[in-house]
Amino acid sequence: MILAYLAMVLASVDTFYPGTVINGVNYGFKSPLYVDNELYDSPSNYNLQVKFRGSTKTINGRSVGLSVDYLTELNEIKKSQNPFLWVKCFWNDDYTLTDTLTFNEEALDRIVSGYPELDPANMVDPENPSIEVDEDGVVYADEGDLGSRIDDVEAVKEAIGKAIRNRQSSVDIDEIGLYARPEYELDNPKVVSCVNYCNEISGLKITYKYGDYDIKLTPQQLLSTIKIGKDYSYVVSKDKVQDMLESFSRLHDTYGTIRTFKTHNRSKVNISNGTYGWQIDIEAETENLFNDIIHHTNVERTPSFSSEAFTYDENGNDIGGTYAEVDLTNQHMYYYKNGVQVLDCDVVTGCVNLRRGTPGGIYSVAYKQTPATLKGDDYETKVTYWMPFNGGIGFHDATWRGSFGGNIYIWSGSHGCVNMPYYSAQELFGLIEEGVPVIVY
Repeated sequence: MILAYLAMVLASVDTFYPGTVINGVNYGFKSPLYVDNELYDSPSNYNLQVKFRGSTKTINGRSVGLSVDYLTELNEIKKSQNPFLWVKCFWNDDYTLTDTLTFNEEALDRIVSGYPELDPANMVDPENPSIEVDEDGVVYADEGDLGSRIDDVEAVKEAIGKAIRNRQSSVDIDEIGLYARPEYELDNPKVVSCVNYCNEISGLKITYKYGDYDIKLTPQQLLSTIKIGKDYSYVVSKDKVQDMLESFSRLHDTYGTIRTFKTHNRSKVNISNGTYGWQIDIEAETENLFNDIIHHTNVERTPSFSSEAFTYDENGNDIGGTYAEVDLTNQHMYYYKNGVQVLDCDVVTGCVNLRRGTPGGIYSVAYKQTPATLKGDDYETKVTYWMPFNGGIGFHDATWRGSFGGNIYIWSGSHGCVNMPYYSAQELFGLIEEGVPVIVY
């Protein structure tokens, strides 16, 4: 027994007690140097992934002089084990090394300082949420560009150093919260309140009637009337209501637009002038719509118009199938009712040689009168049927004429009116309505 005891003493002089467990492994009868070699992990095998928004950098252990010192602690453990007291192995505690790791902090600082992600010139400020409306008309706050600004670069360096000391495989700069945050985030009460109010306004049902055709204001259009501050304050702005109506007018109004008109012989002509068409009275309607919106009123009504036409359809066509057509070249007029030609006749229009030619364009019948007296600077003429469509120019019977059509208008035309045979004028008077478009070309 003495010999066995002494043999164990000799065996424990340079090695750990039998049964010595270090970091969960039995290293009994192993020297500190042996265990150090067993635990050694080459710095070249260690890589840390540094994750930025949109990019990833890699730091290798060798580039920062990474080293691990186990031997000092292992020697301390061995020093605490007296060879003559090797019998303590039967009640020894297990050992866990503190894994002392060192690296060159200056080398790490040089590497990290060179990252373009930490250059202020490359950083993008975070954006506050934007107020948007989806295809279903629901208003929501859309998280803005989170940007890439990092205010505390030193904190990034510290986080990377800590990750190396902990032998982490990666460190995410975004996850540890080092990126600058926007002033307002999606759950901010001001943002939430603004979104709720915008949904109230964009959800209003406001319908404009262009004749018999209904045009509903879209949620996007209604949302555009709200002035939203940088602090998410909100108010319906009369100026923005006017801006929206001006855009709406350009989209739907027809007054002053160039129309492509298909004539009686199916040819197409461009009509670019006249006094016919739909036109919203922006000033009056701004006041009306502003009051509707601020009082959260659902309405279906005719807006204030400065000019109205006879009809309107989904394509913005305000001529429709009922109209009068005057062909100046061929000195002929046609009248269509619901797409069917119900009247046509030769006419005589304004005298070209005297520069009184009938102006082309699109107009509308202002009213009908029978009988009527037409007056000018050098004439006063009684007619039975009078249908003006362009100021003092209109359709009327001309019983003093013996013929119509041909080239009469060149040398013996009217003062600008469309002269018609008596019975044709009578028939047109019975068919035509106030407001019906008149196309002259």
